[in-house]
Amino acid sequence: EPEVAKVEFTIVPTASLNEGGENINSNDLSYAVSKAKADGTAGDYVTTDYGLWKGNLEPGDYVITAKMGEASSAQRVKVEAGKTATPHFVLDAGVLTIRAVPFEGAEPDGDAQIIAEYPGGSSSANYGERKFVLPVGDTKIIVKLGAGEVSETFKIAAGQVVNKDLIVGVGTAVISSLYSEGGEKIDSGSLYTRIFKAKKKMDGTRDQVAYDYGTDPDFDLPAGDYVAVVEMDATNVEVPFSVKVGERKEETAVLNAGVLAIEAPGASEIRLFEGKANLQGERQGVTYAYGETMQSTVPAGDYLLIVTPKGDGAKKEQPVTIKAGGRSEGKVQ
Repeated sequence: EPEVAKVEFTIVPTASLNEGGENINSNDLSYAVSKAKADGTAGDYVTTDYGLWKGNLEPGDYVITAKMGEASSAQRVKVEAGKTATPHFVLDAGVLTIRAVPFEGAEPDGDAQIIAEYPGGSSSANYGERKFVLPVGDTKIIVKLGAGEVSETFKIAAGQVVNKDLIVGVGTAVISSLYSEGGEKIDSGSLYTRIFKAKKKMDGTRDQVAYDYGTDPDFDLPAGDYVAVVEMDATNVEVPFSVKVGERKEETAVLNAGVLAIEAPGASEIRLFEGKANLQGERQGVTYAYGETMQSTVPAGDYLLIVTPKGDGAKKEQPVTIKAGGRSEGKVQ
C-alpha cells in the first residue's frame, strides 16, 4: 500500500468579513471545531483556535465555526490524510467602532454604557469606546451616561468599516454637603443624594433620574433644571440647580444639622421627638434606635428624648438641643 504523503498542517482556514474581502488577521477571530455527526450537525467538541490558525486534525469530518465579535459562519470540513484542508469562511459582517462622548470636543467617557442591538441578539459594554463586529443588517446603538442617553441606527453592510462618535449631551453636577453654613463637610457612606427633574408632574411628584451614596457624588445629566434631595439620617434638604451641556456644576447642600449621640444603659429603645407638641398635644417622631445607644444626624432645634428601659421600669424623658454643625452627647441613666 503506498505511503500517505506527509503534510505540515492538515487544516489552514481563512476568513473574511465579505466575499472577496481581505483575510482577517486578528486574534479576535476564533475557530471552534467539533466532530461532524452523520446528519452534518456539530457533535463532540474538539478544539478552539484563534487568528491565523494552522493546525493538525485527525482525518475525518468536522463542523468548524468561525466567529468574530457577534458575526459567525459555520461549514462542514473534510480532513484527509496527506492533504491540507483550506476552508474559507465569509462572516458577512461589518465593523462599527463607537466612541461615547459626553459633549462635543470631549474625550470618550469610560463610564458610558454602549449597547448594540443587532440582528439576532444584543451586546453591552462599559468602556466608553467599543469596536463591534456585527452581522449585516440594522444595528441600533444606545449610549447611556448617567441620566443621559442617545441612540442611532446603523445599516451594516458586509465589509463596511464605520467609526462614529455618539455625543450624549450631558453636563456634570457635583453635590457637596455641609452640616452648617461654612462648617464641616459631611464625609459618610450613609449620605444619600437623589436627583429629580425640577418640574412636578400632575400629582405633585417629581421624576427621579439618578442617585448615589457617599461624599461629593457627581452626576452626568442632560441639560435642564433639577432638584437634589440630600438625606443624612433624620435630616434632608432640597437644592435646586440647573445644568448645561459640557458644564461642570458644583452645588452645596447645607443640612443645618448636628450629630446627636446618646448612651442609655439598660434601655431597650431610644426615641427622639419634636420638642414642641402640636394642637392635639402630640409630638412628631424624628428618629429612634433599639438598644442602649443612638447616633443620628438631626436638624438643628429642640427635641424631647424618651428612653424605654428593659423590663417594667418607667420611661425617662430628657430635653435636648441640637446646634447646626455641633455634636451633642448625652447619657440617660
